[in-house]
Amino acid sequence: MARATSRKEVAEPTAPELAESPDPRVTIAEGDDLVEIEIRDCDLSGIDASHARLVRSQLHTTPLTASRLRSVGLVDVLVGDGEFSGADLHEASLLRVEFRNCRMTGVSFSEAEFRHVRFVACKLDDANLRMARLDHVWFEDCSLVEADLAGAALGSVRMDRCDLDALDVSQAVATSLDLRGSRFESLRGASGLRAVRIGADQVMPFALGVFAETGVRID
Repeated sequence: MARATSRKEVAEPTAPELAESPDPRVTIAEGDDLVEIEIRDCDLSGIDASHARLVRSQLHTTPLTASRLRSVGLVDVLVGDGEFSGADLHEASLLRVEFRNCRMTGVSFSEAEFRHVRFVACKLDDANLRMARLDHVWFEDCSLVEADLAGAALGSVRMDRCDLDALDVSQAVATSLDLRGSRFESLRGASGLRAVRIGADQVMPFALGVFAETGVRID
C-alpha cells in the first residue's frame, strides 16, 4: 500500500559522458565494440547487433525497428528521435544512457539492467520490462500504457508526467518508486507494491486498483 510518510527524493540519474567529436558511422554489427561513434539518419531496422557494445556514442534519427539487440551494452550513450518498436534488447546492460523522443512500442527490455538511465518524451506502450533491474531511472513525459514491469526490481525510479494506464507491476520489488505527477486509471499488481510515493490526487485511482485486486467492495 502507498505510504504517506515523507521520503527522500529519488536522485536524478547521472547524465551520459559524451565524446566531443564522435566519429561518423553508418551501421552496427553483431559483437561490435564501438567507442566514440555517431550514427545519424541511418535506417538500421531489422539488423542483428546482439552483444554489441557502444561507449560514449550517439544515435540520432536512426530507426532500429524490430532489430535484434540482445545483450547489447550501452555506456554513456545518447539516443535521440529513435525508433525501437518491436526491437529485442533482452538482457541489455545500460549505464548512463538517455533516450529522447523515442518510439518504443512493444520493445523488449526483459531482464535488462538499467543504471542511471533517463527516458524523455518516449512512447513505451506494451513495452516488456519483465524481471528488469532499474536503478536511478527517470521516465519523464512518457507513455507506458499496458507496459509490463512484472517481477522487476525498482530502485530509485521516478515516473513524472507519464501515462501509466494498465501498467503491470505484479510482483515488482520497489525500494523507491515515485509516481507523483503521472496518470493512471489502474495499476495491475498495485496491491503488492511497497516503498511507493504518490500524490494526493492519485489516492483514489490507486486505492480503487488495490480494492479491485483484493476483492474489496464498496457498497
